[in-house]
Amino acid sequence: MGRDKATLIHADGRSLVRRGDDLLRDAGCKSVVLSLRCDQEIPAGLNGLEVVRDLEGASNGPMGGILAGMRSYPDVDWLVIACDLPRLDLRTLVHLISSRQAGETVLAYRSEFDGLPEPLCTFYSAASRPLFEEAAALNFRSPRKLLVRHACRLLEPVTPHALDNANTPEDWDACAEEVPEWQAELAEIWISPGNDFRGRHGLGRLDHGILGLSEVECVAGMGLRGDRYFGYQPDYKGQVTFLEAGVVQAVRDGFSQPGLSSAVFRRNLIVRGVQLADWVGRRFRFQGVEFEGSEECKPCYWMEDAVAPGAEEFLKVHHRGGLRARIRSDGSLRVGR
Repeated sequence: MGRDKATLIHADGRSLVRRGDDLLRDAGCKSVVLSLRCDQEIPAGLNGLEVVRDLEGASNGPMGGILAGMRSYPDVDWLVIACDLPRLDLRTLVHLISSRQAGETVLAYRSEFDGLPEPLCTFYSAASRPLFEEAAALNFRSPRKLLVRHACRLLEPVTPHALDNANTPEDWDACAEEVPEWQAELAEIWISPGNDFRGRHGLGRLDHGILGLSEVECVAGMGLRGDRYFGYQPDYKGQVTFLEAGVVQAVRDGFSQPGLSSAVFRRNLIVRGVQLADWVGRRFRFQGVEFEGSEECKPCYWMEDAVAPGAEEFLKVHHRGGLRARIRSDGSLRVGR
């Protein structure tokens, strides 16, 4: 690459090493340790991050870095990732952790490229340290060979290309052109078979009901299967609507309605961990599905009826009404990360 890959700036504005730090913490790691060569400078802006260095004069690549960490903290489990994975997402890390079986020493993903273990997005328990000590004694330099030798269980990738690394400027340019992935939580999913408010001026609202789901199918150019706007119009700008969970809580607090259901807003996807105002006119991926933000989902006077008097004006401030978006690829969304 010709430079320290850890300092490359991702499309989301973070350096790769900072992004990796954030992903690990979001996945539930209690602490994050940066592995460096004995003579390597700490990347700018990361002086507060704990560092473990290879032994003086050692040059065993990732094997040496992993073993140095294990020797420093022999009683902890490790989730190890490389810094040069620009497509790595939270879903991949969470799936890896949640898939571990009782007593499992090592758990890795299967490479989409050659079917072999991916050693640098892998769970290593404290009990795996003897494997690394043995490998070091035999002068093994490849953690992949260690995983193959011990036949660790392999998971199939959950997000395509999440474990592709960037080794050349061409690799990096290709990643920079890709659509960024939201690192957010899907808190709730709501769909309704019909419109309660649309076209009802002066007539009163209807009551088609609203259904909460744990999973929903997204169909490109159509919408959410089962929802009132599924196939509504060609290239309709409101095929799906998003609302921030923080806005729901702000309404509860501001209108003294602690038990208010987010269903009353009739937005499809309640999300946590993303600023929706930033995504108008931009493409993004969420749980592997591609969307394109079209416009703010502005509140209307019906919010006075659905929530409380004053709700419309409250939601007009700071893009609180949510985001309308078009669906650009097929896939499914599930509650959670």
